[in-house]
Amino acid sequence: KHVRVLTIGNSFTRNATRFLGEVTESAGCQLTHQMLSIGGSPLELHASKALAFEQDPTDSHGRYAHGESLQEALQSVEWDFVTIQQQSIKSHDIETYRPYARQLADIVHRYAPQASLLFHQTWAYRIDDPRFTGAGTSAGEPTTQEAMYRGLSEAYRVITAELSARRIPVGDAFWIADNDPT
Repeated sequence: KHVRVLTIGNSFTRNATRFLGEVTESAGCQLTHQMLSIGGSPLELHASKALAFEQDPTDSHGRYAHGESLQEALQSVEWDFVTIQQQSIKSHDIETYRPYARQLADIVHRYAPQASLLFHQTWAYRIDDPRFTGAGTSAGEPTTQEAMYRGLSEAYRVITAELSARRIPVGDAFWIADNDPT
């Protein structure tokens, strides 16, 4: 089986797909994977790039560092799956997904209608992350690992329901693994 995946996201997307090729190969499958990733980027940045390209294909803001736009990437291969991921620190706040997740979903459906749209759930920071000590927390950010997990889990659940998409529950898996007492 040959699986074709386009991932749109940030460093968490890079981390999560680092061994995807090896895992796919070990299952006896072939993988075509392209990543549109900008470290630290929220959905808003990816949506603004795509909208800039739609308004003016010559606008450099509408292209990624390698020179291709989202729309061109979507048309370059007959993708089976397209994933999008919110910036980790914003992932707990559903309002940071709107309207950008819908804008991206509409573009994916328009340029790659055969692809299944998946939201690649991010995961909560480690329990000892400085943001949870109080000193590194900004207003509106979660103050504990559990608060971050609960917020991002709910936000991903809500946005996937709104957009009739599916969710890759990576954050749930990390939470379960991190909180298993055995």
